[in-house]
Amino acid sequence: MKLKRRDTFGSAIERVARDPLFGTSGDFPRLLEIDLDKLEPRADQPRRHFDEDALRELAASMARVRLIHPILVREAQGRDGVYEIVSGERRWRAARMLGWATLYAIVTTGDVDEIGLIENLQRQDLTALEEASALQRLLDKHGYTQEELGAAVGKSQGQVSALLRLLTLHPRIRDDYPTSDKTVSRSLLIELATVADPERQLALWQRAREGALTVRAIREEKAGRAPARPAKPAAGLSPVFRTLARTMTSLEPLKGKGGTLTAAQRDQLQALRQRIDEILG
Repeated sequence: MKLKRRDTFGSAIERVARDPLFGTSGDFPRLLEIDLDKLEPRADQPRRHFDEDALRELAASMARVRLIHPILVREAQGRDGVYEIVSGERRWRAARMLGWATLYAIVTTGDVDEIGLIENLQRQDLTALEEASALQRLLDKHGYTQEELGAAVGKSQGQVSALLRLLTLHPRIRDDYPTSDKTVSRSLLIELATVADPERQLALWQRAREGALTVRAIREEKAGRAPARPAKPAAGLSPVFRTLARTMTSLEPLKGKGGTLTAAQRDQLQALRQRIDEILG
């Protein structure tokens, strides 16, 4: 019996195709060093907006430690030696900023839509709308149910449904969001998409961009309760003070609910109050 198990194990090993020079298995990833001018972004890649400041930060990091993770590419059809970027366009752009000549890349033959989306999700590289558009492309391409799509990308059916609903937002909101994603949280945008009336969405969006809207306020409005409208920042204040006023407005829902704050949140608020007291003398 032992001899039989040993023979079976040996036969299984022999059936795996192996590289004659390095002894690696036949499905070992292909790692290449590719000229930057032979790399190009995919026309249908999920990411649409690239923050220039964030790219400069990435370039500075890459200048210090070089490239930690190779980018992921596929061979471009009909163009010998040219590769399309499946994942890693930010690293490619940063390398161009640095004037690098080449980048290391892993060549894939898998489903580039799924691979590119999952890579970006793991790095939290996509805005909510970019993620929603990528999910919709996968639905259209494969005919998945929302549950099947969630299983493919590691999300629940409810999360997939909430993200896809973002594609029903007023067109102006979808156009404005790429430059407002640092002001308007993902949770607020998802809640905004549950408002049925597009014009009402747009009115609420203007308040969201000013920092004068919360998820709770949207829910109260949908329930038919008139939410208390936070006071707008005074028009005569400088930009720094308007930013501070918006920050304080966003903290209003915490008033009277000190018991729900974490210790870290309380410490942050205490530190903020101390800094304001110091400025006031």
